Amino acid sequence: MAARLTRSVLVAMCFVSAGVTPAAAQSDLLGSKRGGHYWFDFCTGKSDATLLPPDPRSLVTPTSNKNVVFNVGWNACMNRAPLTCGELRSSSAAGGRLLGGNGSPDAGWEFSGHSAWSLWSMSASQYNALWLKWGLPFRPSDFDTLVAERYGIPLSPQRNPYPLPFENPNHTNGGSGQLPMALTQTRNPDGSWSGQIGVTCSVCHSGQIGKESDGAGLGALHGTNGLTDVTLFLGELGGLNPAFTIASLNRIRGTGNITNFQLFALLTIFDPDGTIPGVFLNPEVWAAGSTGTEDPPNWWNLGHRPVKFFDAGMSSDATRIELSWYMPGAALPNYQEGYDWILDNEYQANTWMLGLKSPAYPLPVNTALAQQGSILFHTLDLWAANRNNPVVKPQQAGNGSCASCHGAYAPRYVNDPNFLANPLFEGMAANVTPIGVLDTDEARLLANDGAIATQARYSFFGYNGQDGCADKYNMIGYLAQPLYGVWASAPYFHNGSVPDLWSLLKSSDRPRIWRRKSKSPRLGVVMGFETDLAKAYDQTKVGWKYDTIPCSYLTFSPFNHCNPWDPNETPLIEGGLSLLYGNGALAWNLLGSIVAPSFSNSDIEDRKIYNTRMFSQSNSGHTFTDVLTDAERTALIEYMKTL
Repeated sequence: MAARLTRSVLVAMCFVSAGVTPAAAQSDLLGSKRGGHYWFDFCTGKSDATLLPPDPRSLVTPTSNKNVVFNVGWNACMNRAPLTCGELRSSSAAGGRLLGGNGSPDAGWEFSGHSAWSLWSMSASQYNALWLKWGLPFRPSDFDTLVAERYGIPLSPQRNPYPLPFENPNHTNGGSGQLPMALTQTRNPDGSWSGQIGVTCSVCHSGQIGKESDGAGLGALHGTNGLTDVTLFLGELGGLNPAFTIASLNRIRGTGNITNFQLFALLTIFDPDGTIPGVFLNPEVWAAGSTGTEDPPNWWNLGHRPVKFFDAGMSSDATRIELSWYMPGAALPNYQEGYDWILDNEYQANTWMLGLKSPAYPLPVNTALAQQGSILFHTLDLWAANRNNPVVKPQQAGNGSCASCHGAYAPRYVNDPNFLANPLFEGMAANVTPIGVLDTDEARLLANDGAIATQARYSFFGYNGQDGCADKYNMIGYLAQPLYGVWASAPYFHNGSVPDLWSLLKSSDRPRIWRRKSKSPRLGVVMGFETDLAKAYDQTKVGWKYDTIPCSYLTFSPFNHCNPWDPNETPLIEGGLSLLYGNGALAWNLLGSIVAPSFSNSDIEDRKIYNTRMFSQSNSGHTFTDVLTDAERTALIEYMKTL
């Protein structure tokens, strides 16, 4: 093992083995900002009149002469930013009321903005009858909890009311029921309760990790949602409101298809004034493939990304896109009103998202081991000569460490000019790794082809072709993510195909077909994934515990295909579907909307299974970390718990 370690790591390990931790290691190897944006930390304890410094993301430019590599940079699109700490706080609060739901008079919801009613809403009486979809003979007393568990949409930690049967919401301050974070009761123009319920972005971006008693920031939280079955949820709502059934956003519970650009184009970027080809008149858009299975990224990392989306397709200042699913009048003639609504609200919504923080790891951490991992993370060259790494080294590789792509976090390295040109770049990740090096599933990259890029770039959401706001960077690959809250972000990769950090770093240990631990059915109603840390969290591998599924189990499943005679071969039916999805994304939605309303309990259980042989769900890639020793992986994982 010694031959595999740098001198600095050996020194640290010698101190630890002697029972002594160097003072420098105690002071500058650990610590985390936990995401968010620099401005919010800067303003802590300062008056409202305090002027804000420049946005650190706006200072990022491609830089290849540092140990941390930036090959993409910031482009100004919105051209608006808070000037003072007071403006930052007030804008964030307004954005929280808009995106946080909870029945706020300012809450927005899908394709309706702030309107009280639309085709995309449902009445409380319809919502109260969902138990009929579950095959129950009566409305259960724990209906609210069962909704949250069945669909993987946690109950809001704040009061989020709706009226129970025969209840007038304006006589009961909104009602006696409690909605999940994914829903909000809308308001009439005069502020009174409407009795209508709408879907919010929290359906994909607000999940649950442990419970509030486990530590600050735990329980239901905004960021990402690895629990939800969006298609099941919208499909069963679609029995009440058919408008929902076209939004087939996932095949596997806990994932989404948030950049299904054909559906997105259908609903939001059809340009009625003729400045770009209408999506209905552009067959190339519909011939492009589906992006397939994706794992919604964490909101709390937005403040450390100068560009966003998995392929760095937009500047992080291109904020119109963040409200696209709230745009009023989507797929209707009154587009300009919808555009105006987004322009009126994007600034506040983005500011709130920037302020979100990741939860701190609530379980014990071996500090000495984490310090070793910090040194390894920032300094170990995965392509050193003695490693014999079979993966081609990137042309711009920095010092070849994890930090080269994912950013520097420990003060020792953040303040070292060999790592970062500016300490304000702490935790900043701005490196697109070429697909030839990363080698993860490429379905998302192939789907976003030239026709899609052109359609998006010259749309309202792409700032009508404004340079740098919606450009596909020349390097074809995936953007490395900041690692704040990485312990809370399982499963991993852009498609959620790897269940824990251990198997992310050691590809030979990745399960081919697996399923997260689930809660037991209640009253015959299928429950979701287990979120109790003591029952389901793997502290060693860092991720959620899972069961491996034998290939033979899937032989007759319509949702998870497998060839029991040759488990390593893509089965014929899946090969045909992959061809269909890869050359016509509408098929992803049409097939999903056809089957969604008719899920049986066994179908719902099967949707918890992740089969890495299916379209867009490969767990290949990131194999350059296979050259690590198991001892090094253990130390790296211990360090990543602290981020």
